[in-house]
Amino acid sequence: MNAQILNFVEQMEATLLNDIVTATTLELDLYAIANDMIAQNNKTDFPEICQAYEVVKHHLIG
Repeated sequence: MNAQILNFVEQMEATLLNDIVTATTLELDLYAIANDMIAQNNKTDFPEICQAYEVVKHHLIG
């Protein structure tokens, strides 16, 4: 895993933690976070963001 993927993993996890703290309901949407990151970043980052999504998903599941 390269540094860029780790950076995206940290960004996704930080966003999830922020959502937990600030949300009035517990509706966490990792998919929506990844989609926002794809929209905000360069299209060449798409594979790294997808890999980061899978890493965070696996961290959450088990």
